[in-house]
Amino acid sequence: MPDLKTLLDNEFDLFEPIHLAQNLVRISSVSRTRGEADLARYIANYFIDHQIRVEWQEVEKGRANIIAEIEGGRGVGPCLLFNGHLDTVPVGTGWTMPPLGGQVVDNYLYGRGSCDMKGSLAAMMYTAKIVSLFTPNLFGKLKLVFVVDEEQDNLGIKKWIEIWQQNWEAVDFAVVGEPTGLNISLGHRGVAAFRITIKGKSCHAGIAQRGINAIYLASEIIHLIEQKQNEFNQFADEDIGKPALSVGKIQGGTSPNVVPDLCDFEVDVRTVPGLPLQEIESLIADSVRMVFKNHNLPPTFEIEQSIPHLPPVKIPRDVPGIDILSRSISDIPGEMPIFAPFPASCEAVFLDQADIPTVIFGPGRIDEAHTANEFVSITQIVAASRIYSLLALRFLGGE
Repeated sequence: MPDLKTLLDNEFDLFEPIHLAQNLVRISSVSRTRGEADLARYIANYFIDHQIRVEWQEVEKGRANIIAEIEGGRGVGPCLLFNGHLDTVPVGTGWTMPPLGGQVVDNYLYGRGSCDMKGSLAAMMYTAKIVSLFTPNLFGKLKLVFVVDEEQDNLGIKKWIEIWQQNWEAVDFAVVGEPTGLNISLGHRGVAAFRITIKGKSCHAGIAQRGINAIYLASEIIHLIEQKQNEFNQFADEDIGKPALSVGKIQGGTSPNVVPDLCDFEVDVRTVPGLPLQEIESLIADSVRMVFKNHNLPPTFEIEQSIPHLPPVKIPRDVPGIDILSRSISDIPGEMPIFAPFPASCEAVFLDQADIPTVIFGPGRIDEAHTANEFVSITQIVAASRIYSLLALRFLGGE
């Protein structure tokens, strides 16, 4: 069996994944625009140019997942899955760099989607090309699944899983290429949101003392919820982080001279194993009741879940693919395998629910995602390309 790292080193072109990432950034692919299809066509053509089998999987009219497969020449073996999303959030305002320019300045690639997650897509695309060169040495299959609608309702990954389950084949290990700074994330916290509506009593502001100001009540409740955060520290998970509450939206009142009788606010909730969503909802409700009780008022409020719960996901560290990923990271100069929580949520949960062991690992930092002047380190793009390639060659090569 040839040394797979030596084979990779002899073939690796560090400029190609950078150029690929630049080209991807230059194609606007805002979620639910025609740009998703433009990007899908570019990626499909790249695979076709390198004789890699590719499928155009329609999700909705004009929107499609791209699925590529490379089979090893040595027969039946494990299946490795790389997953990423094609869509980005809108460009937004505040840019000083061209958002679709794909410019590299001081070792950073700038542009919408560069970090989330076109740098990773480029690294995975180039990995597919590398793996295709060494199929005679490999078993099993490398599968790449690039989906639409991750930034919205996850229609793309849901469609892929639906069809995959109908034509089931085992997938032994998966990597979602979200920006982790090349740290290994074994999962992510769950996410949901609750809308709390506080009911007071309106009157003229000139006799405000005769009313019940719903905004005042809501502000006290929000302050109490903020203080409750410390109670969650005992539920912290070293691999996926702490549960959390964050009030992200509030509205109430009709006019400055009217005491408001309604105020509602929404609480973003991040969950971890061991702290069910129902317990967090109860904690919020208890905070609301306490404020009403302190004012000797009947508890007139409503709580409804405004965002469905995407549950937390975590895989154990002894999943075989993690050891190979760790060794592959260690073989890259300047890199070392570090396990760290991924603070956002992503589509790893859908793969986990389909019984596919999944880690999150990719170039860039989540801090830069969705921001003006979004960027990703080209050094990390290149490192991710080498790590993905080593992982694939080793996972499918029997090492």
